[in-house]
Amino acid sequence: MRPRGAALAIVSTALVATNYVTAKVALSSLNLETFFFLWFAAASVLSAGHQLASKRSAFFTECVQHWRALVPMAALGAVSNVLFFAGIGVLDPAISAICYRTELIFSVWLGIVTLKERLNRMEWCGFALVVAGLAVIYYRAGTALSIGAMVMVVSAFLGVISNWLAKRADPDVDVGLMVAVRCLGSLVFAVVYVLVTGRFNSSVPALPLTMVAIGAMMGPFLSFICYFAALRYMDFSKVSILRNSEPVFAAIYGVVFLGAFPGGRQLAGCVLVLAGVLLVALFRPGPAEATGWRATRHSFS
Repeated sequence: MRPRGAALAIVSTALVATNYVTAKVALSSLNLETFFFLWFAAASVLSAGHQLASKRSAFFTECVQHWRALVPMAALGAVSNVLFFAGIGVLDPAISAICYRTELIFSVWLGIVTLKERLNRMEWCGFALVVAGLAVIYYRAGTALSIGAMVMVVSAFLGVISNWLAKRADPDVDVGLMVAVRCLGSLVFAVVYVLVTGRFNSSVPALPLTMVAIGAMMGPFLSFICYFAALRYMDFSKVSILRNSEPVFAAIYGVVFLGAFPGGRQLAGCVLVLAGVLLVALFRPGPAEATGWRATRHSFS
C-alpha cells in the first residue's frame, strides 16, 4: 500500500500543477505585477483567514514566536514565486513544469548533505529515471535554454531553499501557519513590487480574475497544505522526487484545457519521469508510525 506521505505528495503535485494552466490564462490578459498581487492577495485571504478562524489571536502569537524560521522561508519563497510566474508567462505549461523540475537536483542533494537522508537502491533508480527524463526533454540539438527556462531554474533553486528552511523549522510550527506566512510574505513582496514599478492595472477582466481565484485556492493554499503535511511522513528528498510527476499533470492539463499537445520528446521525457516517481512510491520502505513532526524529524537527523 502506498504510504500516506506519498499520497499527500502526489495530491499536492496534482493541485499545484493546475497553476501552469490557470496562471498562463490569467497572464495572457494581465501584466506580471497585477497578476502577482491578485494571486497572493487571494491566497493570503484563504490561508490566513483559515488560520485566524481556527486560532484567532494565537495565530499572531505563533508568528512572533517562530519568526526566525518563518521570515527567511517566506522571503525566499516570495522571490521564487515571482520568478516562477514570470517563467510561466513565456513558456507553455508542460515546458514550464519540466524546467521547474530541476528542483529535484537541488533538493535531493541538499537533503542528503544537510539532513543526512538516504535513498535505497530502488529510489536511486527512480532518481536516475527522473534525471534521464529531464535530460531527454531539455536536449534540443545543443541549443541553449531560453531565458524563461533559466528563470524557472533559479526559481526552483530558491524554492528548494525555502522548503528546506520549512523542513528545518521548529517541529512545533503548524503546517497551516507555514502556508499562511508563505502566502503573506509573497503578498508583501507583491505590494512592494507594484509600488516600485507602478504597473498595477485596476481593470481586470472576469476570466483572468476567475483563473486567479481558482489557481490561488489550488496552488498556494491547498497544495502546500498537502506538501508540508507530506513532510511529516517522508524525507525531504523523497517528497521532492514524488513531486516530479508535476510535468505529467501539467502536460495533461495543457492538453485538456489549452489544447497544447506536447511533442514526442516531451512525451518520452514525461514517461521516464513518471516511471521514476512510481519506483519511489512503490518501493520505498514502509514508514514508521507518524505521531507528529517532532517524532519523524528525529529520524531525519
